[in-house]
Amino acid sequence: MQTFSKPSFLSRYTLALTHSDFRWVWLGSLGGQSAHWALIVARGVLVLEMTGSSALVGITTFAAMAPRFVIPPLAGYLADRFDRRAILATAYSLQLTHTIVLTTLALTDLLLIWHVILLSVANGSFRAFQMTTTQALIPNLVPREKMFNAIALNQVTVQGSRFVGPAFVAPALLYYGPGTAFLGSTIFYVVGLAGILMVRTRSSGGIEKGTNVGQSLMEAASYSWGNPQVRMLFILIALHCSMTMAFESTLPVFSREVLQQNMAGVSYLMMGVGGGALVAVMVTAGVRSSLARGRLLFVFGIASGVSMLVLASTTHMETAMVAAAGMGAAQAGFMTVTSVMVQSLAPDEMRGRISGLNQINVGGTMALVNLCNGFAADAFGAPNVLMTLGIAFVVVVVASLLVATSRGFYNGVVALPARAAS
Repeated sequence: MQTFSKPSFLSRYTLALTHSDFRWVWLGSLGGQSAHWALIVARGVLVLEMTGSSALVGITTFAAMAPRFVIPPLAGYLADRFDRRAILATAYSLQLTHTIVLTTLALTDLLLIWHVILLSVANGSFRAFQMTTTQALIPNLVPREKMFNAIALNQVTVQGSRFVGPAFVAPALLYYGPGTAFLGSTIFYVVGLAGILMVRTRSSGGIEKGTNVGQSLMEAASYSWGNPQVRMLFILIALHCSMTMAFESTLPVFSREVLQQNMAGVSYLMMGVGGGALVAVMVTAGVRSSLARGRLLFVFGIASGVSMLVLASTTHMETAMVAAAGMGAAQAGFMTVTSVMVQSLAPDEMRGRISGLNQINVGGTMALVNLCNGFAADAFGAPNVLMTLGIAFVVVVVASLLVATSRGFYNGVVALPARAAS
């Protein structure tokens, strides 16, 4: 008589990885996201070394993130109109080309500040296509009952890569300089592209040939704003990203002036953020109860602000690493739960466009506030900037208890997956 063993404890956290196409997308995302965070650190270090200005670090970081103000809706439209895998492969190819150019200029001592800023804009544009299309494609790779696990595991690559990318380039920054660190990013993009090219699933959304771009985007925007839960999620995500996740431009000056560390200290802080994020997302991936996820959402929100206060209050590298890990865990957990909620509420025929709109929340707000934080860190000091934003978001989370829709989230109330009107 044949018997079946009970699924292992570990399997509940890795359900989606049993599907080969998801594994390849997961590997590709890990490569692409690690390259991004390695670039964030290396570019920040390079610009600070060249100019001594935290404001210019902020401008450079803004340049890399600013395209997510405008590109994601177009990326979402294309992901709903054409083959999502082909768009994703193209995005990785362009990012790889960008990094080859950046590395070549840096290693030949031809790289100027305006080159860095221009290439940052190009990289940010290509990454906006990568992020939006990945979110639209993933639900097509696994059964619906595994979608939460798949989206959570994708967040492992988004958030955990904050550890992998900076850790990989930290030795290069310490001993050889940013040029060699850019080479590390190039290697990551090669891995990312290789993973995407192995995907066999072909899928697209519900946009037919000849459909007006503006009309189709307005359709998705109308659906998102008209759905109270999607609308509230977008608001919470925008506030969370702007107040707790736009700190990258403050880290170089915080490391140098507060922690008295060399520029590799920025990598160590980002590794702390990534390590905490990796643990939190893996734990969240195994949570099956909607009520438990709702409770975690509230806890992660409070912790996102409090951990920033701890970082702002320390002058020791060891404590700063612990605080950074707390920030990473709280921010990654919050974004994982909200990302799953958005994807659950998005009809597949417009999932690309809704993902694109959500990317404006995530990347657009982070870009703008990173720019402001770079100038604010020069004017008021990085610790004061971090402390102010941390307190502000704690207030936001507490105040959200007064709103019925957000209270519903914390109680695990999310509407059944909706369908767009035909």
